[in-house]
Amino acid sequence: MARDWVQEVRDSFQPHVAEPISAVGLLQPAGTMGSFGLARISPLAAMIKNKSVNDKAGGLAKAGVFTNTKMAAIVLTADKVYAFRYKQKGTKFKVEEQLAAWDRKDVKFALEHKKITNQLSIDVASTGDHYELEAMSAGTRGFHDAFFAEIAK
Repeated sequence: MARDWVQEVRDSFQPHVAEPISAVGLLQPAGTMGSFGLARISPLAAMIKNKSVNDKAGGLAKAGVFTNTKMAAIVLTADKVYAFRYKQKGTKFKVEEQLAAWDRKDVKFALEHKKITNQLSIDVASTGDHYELEAMSAGTRGFHDAFFAEIAK
């Protein structure tokens, strides 16, 4: 029987959220995949690009050329949106810290589908904060489908 990765990820974050989780997105700074390719040609150019990429992510996630990319999990419930930093080791997910929590009605999502990634913008009306993240689309076998459907509501 195939593993239900979507459920395993939800189960990893559920102890950190009081209400039932409707969806989870595992995201990296928007532009990380471009930096990854650029690093093969010029690590210095990739480091410069990562500065911009990390600024746009607003601290929710961080791309690195010589270090591991720090990923963010966006956790959706009926009334809240949470951002967590997490670490993946093998098939296990370890929640490191909660980065933010917003009322769901205060958050606006914009999604743009691209060839290799899906670009996600998050805007928080009450604070004016803006975040740009991306999720892999190539090779994920629909992992983020429920998340994208949920943010479209």
